[in-house]
Amino acid sequence: MLLELEDVQKGYAIRRWGREVSRVEALRGLDLSVPEGAMFGFLGPNGAGKTTAISCIVGILRADAGAIWLDGEPLDATSGRAEIGYLPEQVGLHGHLTAEETLQFYGAFHGLARDDIDARGGELLGQLGLAGETTRAVRGFSLGMRKRLALAVALLHRPRLLVLDEPTSGLDPRGVAALRKLLRQFNSEGLTILLSSHVLAEVQQLCSEAAIIHRGRLVRQAPVEELRSAVADAGQLVTLKLGDFAPEMLATVEALDGVTEAQASPDGRHTRLEVQLAGLTTAALTSALVDAGALVFSVAPHEPTLEEVFLASTEEEG
Repeated sequence: MLLELEDVQKGYAIRRWGREVSRVEALRGLDLSVPEGAMFGFLGPNGAGKTTAISCIVGILRADAGAIWLDGEPLDATSGRAEIGYLPEQVGLHGHLTAEETLQFYGAFHGLARDDIDARGGELLGQLGLAGETTRAVRGFSLGMRKRLALAVALLHRPRLLVLDEPTSGLDPRGVAALRKLLRQFNSEGLTILLSSHVLAEVQQLCSEAAIIHRGRLVRQAPVEELRSAVADAGQLVTLKLGDFAPEMLATVEALDGVTEAQASPDGRHTRLEVQLAGLTTAALTSALVDAGALVFSVAPHEPTLEEVFLASTEEEG
């Protein structure tokens, strides 16, 4: 594992008139394992502790307890941070600087030589579609351009881990598509990416593995397809378009072993039948309907989404 969090805890004191009156526990023993080379999704409802966890990983905050490891070594304020690149949700760049000056400014923090910054910066700006904007002041950049420049800053020192907090926030559809393409490209080159997002479809499209946290704890972590399969195993929704469907056929379907719920509704000259299965196969359901005299025009099994996994997981945790 490239990144590991073990029993990480972090709380915030609520003060009034200089005295602590209560405390909010944002992380309550969070465990997390991010494989090297993965595009890893980090999910949780608002207030789950995602931003606090990211802040502890990148060094903005120090955990109260627990351990964070990068490639088997303890990650603290003085070691390992150079292996991490960070793109926050709110991009804070100096508007009076040009793109070229911005890279020089941040490259100096990493101890990079000017020639190295020029070479690496030029490469990144080319990849990110900003090659023709090097001498333009950042204040004139669109949000999408500022995000891409901030991504160049995050990658300037060649990190092994890139941490992204809501990277597509505020972008238009074209900007979202462009950023997704870039992330896939960098990941294919071996960069490990930790992607925190509330856009579940985004994680489902980009990530091979994901973790769901709730109330500061890990709820579930697995490959995305495995997470979706877990919901499917709990029951599959099948929608059928039928002809010659008599009302008494609904009772026949409901009586089948492995059917937990069935609903029929008009669909033009046909009938739309939605059936929740728990153990019965789609083929067996279709066969039973044909035997009962129905004409089956189409069968559409519902593929569970990551959103359903997310909702099911957080509901289980209360």
